[in-house]
Amino acid sequence: MSSLKKWINLHYRQVVVVAIHVLAWMLYIAFYSLAYVQQSGNQSYRTLFMLSILLTDLPLFYYYYLSAIPKLLIGKKVWRFILVTIIVAFAYPFARYGLDTLFVSFYSDQVTPLTNIAVGDFNIVFGIRLLAALFVVAMAGIGKFTFDWFDNQRIRMELEKQNLTSELAFLKSQINPHFLFNTLNNIHTLAYKKSDGAPEAIMKLSDLMRYMIYESDVEFVPLEREVQHLKSFITLQELRFKSEEIVEFSFEGDLSQRQIAPLVLLPFVENAFKHGFDLNRKGAIRIRLTVGTKLIFEVTNPLTPSGMSVNKDQVGGIGLDNIKRRLDLIYEGEHTLLVDESSDSFTVTLSIK
Repeated sequence: MSSLKKWINLHYRQVVVVAIHVLAWMLYIAFYSLAYVQQSGNQSYRTLFMLSILLTDLPLFYYYYLSAIPKLLIGKKVWRFILVTIIVAFAYPFARYGLDTLFVSFYSDQVTPLTNIAVGDFNIVFGIRLLAALFVVAMAGIGKFTFDWFDNQRIRMELEKQNLTSELAFLKSQINPHFLFNTLNNIHTLAYKKSDGAPEAIMKLSDLMRYMIYESDVEFVPLEREVQHLKSFITLQELRFKSEEIVEFSFEGDLSQRQIAPLVLLPFVENAFKHGFDLNRKGAIRIRLTVGTKLIFEVTNPLTPSGMSVNKDQVGGIGLDNIKRRLDLIYEGEHTLLVDESSDSFTVTLSIK
């Protein structure tokens, strides 16, 4: 049973296509059968009538579905397709007429609607069969283009998914160099000042890079692990300022059993340290994380007072634009990002359903 289930999973699309074809032919035969029931109650006649349809309509349908339409019509050999269709349309009535006459010969002692069609007015029969042939060709065309449309949609969605995956991987890869660039600058400052915190900062950086390289290479990570990563980053930044109370980090709600896309919270904290003013004091940066029906992450940092000239790093700006794009890709329609800038503070609030 498990092997059958595995085979179905591997050939799911083919199984669905075959099932649709079988169902369509059952409905097609049932339609003709019900229509013929109104004319004759003889089951043998109905069986022979259905058999003549299958011997002509089935090969005609799949000739066009598998060969004529993809190779001639889609293959831009339109005139050849038209010529083949004219030949087939005129040959089909003779084939059906011959089969009907053959089957009626088995019941020559009875008069039924089937015999009247088979041996009646040939012009009427020919016109009916010609329309039937064109109907089968039309159904083959509709079926072919419908399945091709769904296939193209599936391929397009797969390509879009691959493109999104590639773009997310590229955006994530930008985070590491950007973060590493800023952090190494901080460690360089510590080393230049011969600070005792330089070795500890290097070890913290090693732990952070291990998380970024080996643990965040997945679609989602436990929220607790992401918060732990943020705390390590904050500790590393506080070493630079020789203070352990720069950040006021508060939590509300249960962080366990929750997941989040990796490294989506870090850029907001990183920007708070990078662009904040007068950080070497208690509670300069305020971070609030609330987990309930939504995840709300709020980061506030002080701004440079108006009129004061400060030499800012002109290389930055990658982090915030990067994370906005990642949020749009991962949490499309399921997040909001609000920015509130006052005269003395900058607050960014991320909400994820």
